[in-house]
Amino acid sequence: MTFPNQQILDRVTQGDEAAFTQLRSYFHVPAFKFCSVLLKDETEAENVINSVFNKIWNERVDLGSEGNFQSYLFSNLKDQIFGEMKKYSDPAARKQYLDRIQSFRAS
Repeated sequence: MTFPNQQILDRVTQGDEAAFTQLRSYFHVPAFKFCSVLLKDETEAENVINSVFNKIWNERVDLGSEGNFQSYLFSNLKDQIFGEMKKYSDPAARKQYLDRIQSFRAS
């Protein structure tokens, strides 16, 4: 049996928080590795994961139509990461962003 099976996804679409927690727990480690490699920052990786899973929960009614959940999840993670990177493509904004990360690490 592959995870997540359709029953878990159906329960999530119906608002079952326990099923959502199970889904999130199962995918957390691979999602974290994926985000950490691209972002080179564990805190930002967690932020992206939280943001994407919040989006998935808020839009859970559409979850059943997505087909392969793993592809859907990693596509959303990638889009969120590239969106974050694009926000900081301006050199001044990027410096401010990096300074914020550095000050957080120092504290």
